[in-house]
Amino acid sequence: MGWCTNKNKRVTKKAEITDDRNWVPKMCRFLVILWFCGLLRFSLADGTCRKVGDCSCEFYDGQGIDLSPVIPETSQALETTSPNGDKFYFSPCKTIFYVPSDNQTDELGRCNKGYTLCMYVNASKNYSRLGELDRTEFISRENDGLYLTYRNEKNFTQVKLVCARDKSSYLYLDPTSYNKTQNHTLILFSPWACPKTIEDFSKPSTGTVLLIMLFISLLSYFLVGVTVNAVYLGARGMEMIPNLDFWRSLPGLVRDGARFLQNGCRVERRDPSPDTYDAI
Repeated sequence: MGWCTNKNKRVTKKAEITDDRNWVPKMCRFLVILWFCGLLRFSLADGTCRKVGDCSCEFYDGQGIDLSPVIPETSQALETTSPNGDKFYFSPCKTIFYVPSDNQTDELGRCNKGYTLCMYVNASKNYSRLGELDRTEFISRENDGLYLTYRNEKNFTQVKLVCARDKSSYLYLDPTSYNKTQNHTLILFSPWACPKTIEDFSKPSTGTVLLIMLFISLLSYFLVGVTVNAVYLGARGMEMIPNLDFWRSLPGLVRDGARFLQNGCRVERRDPSPDTYDAI
């Protein structure tokens, strides 16, 4: 009898050691997943400026660019002229519904319908709307800075943002890119093209704060639960997880909840098992 008791103790001890050995690989996999997520987050920090407004964007580090002060409310659009007489009118943060010059008319009504980037074609004496405010996109290019891009059915136009220390903003045409095609590159020199910390951009949102609080609460819950189960209750392996039965049944509870919603919040009727009293 004593031999059986000692044998059971050895079997139990061996099972505990096996659980401990099984717990180590699982913890290692968990740490690898955390490391991979951190590496993925670092790789995303590649200088991309996420659009947060019609003419504003935010970098991953909380800095951002807001072009709304480029043109005051009382000023007209920025203007530049090409060597062949074509003119470009640019208003990065405001839709304009009038022809910039009194000496020219927009007979086709292309720019009078509203534009943020308009071109006067000297050869045809007509206007061409190149960009609209709601179609503005920010594109970051490695070793080439940040661009505003505008695309329509026929044209693709990009505006390179260059940080300037002057108080005013200036628009120029990139002579190396100007050709007979429908693609144009403009350059905007402006102090508002310099990245800076903007309070509305850098301040975390309510959802971010709630997610951080939830993560800290779950982490504290598991750390305290594992410590109590291991130190005071002598648990080992998977038994160290607090409320283990609940976490094991959680997938089934989620599945039942999904079925309940799928059935229109009605209890699903199932055929009784042949081993139950109802079947009899």
